[in-house]
Amino acid sequence: MKICDLCGKREASLSVRQLDKEGRATELAICAECAKKRGFTSVEDLKKNAAEILAELKAKVGEQDETRVCPRCRLSYADFKKSGRLGCAECYRTFAELLAPLVRRLHGSVQHVGKGRQRGRKRAQERLELARLRAELEQAIQDEDYERAALLRDRLKRAEGEGAS
Repeated sequence: MKICDLCGKREASLSVRQLDKEGRATELAICAECAKKRGFTSVEDLKKNAAEILAELKAKVGEQDETRVCPRCRLSYADFKKSGRLGCAECYRTFAELLAPLVRRLHGSVQHVGKGRQRGRKRAQERLELARLRAELEQAIQDEDYERAALLRDRLKRAEGEGAS
């Protein structure tokens, strides 16, 4: 049994990965109460929200929903409301203004940023850290502080090894 990293009292039920200012990831085990206080949503809650939203959609199929039809696959917006599935990529463009509020309710945003942005940020921070270590190493050598230079050299080697993997 893992104890919550935040309160240190209750059993952890959620695992959260967070990045610090330098981009280093840490894993936190959090109990349900602390997760709720911090605004985290469990996968079960997301599924429940999605099911509620789809049920709400099914209940509100109107006449105008039958007339809105995707030009490529011929799926009507009413069919989407009934099934919760779009027919093709063109459906996203055809029903964009209707889908935006749904996507916002489900995901909290209508813009997908993916993981690439975080990886790019992490790589940039690693490069900055390497440049900082090299500059400090050079300065330590100029100052003839060889003990510090040896420490910096070792840190630089480790950092370069981590970046290569």
